[in-house]
Amino acid sequence: MMHGENVMLARHRKYLLKDTKQLHAHVQVNPTGLLEVEIPSQKQSHTAEFEHLRFERSGRVTKLVGKHTSNGKPVHWQLPLANDDARELEHLIDEAAEELEILMRDL
Repeated sequence: MMHGENVMLARHRKYLLKDTKQLHAHVQVNPTGLLEVEIPSQKQSHTAEFEHLRFERSGRVTKLVGKHTSNGKPVHWQLPLANDDARELEHLIDEAAEELEILMRDL
């Protein structure tokens, strides 16, 4: 049984990717511990569980590096983000992970 205050919503963001020709990525942070990324103009989509994500900062770009498994093989992907966007996304992921932890404790 879920209590009203524990209902979590996915957070959606749209980021302009760095060092690309104005490519945008639609990012969804799901409260179930999953990040989904879509790059509509390239018809690309990626997913990764929070524990398979990391941020690599270098200069004015922070790469979000993720990994998921497709047909039993690991698939690695990365998104070049502006440092501010990466910080915001990292915060959203931390928040969602915390909410998930609280929810699991309450079960």
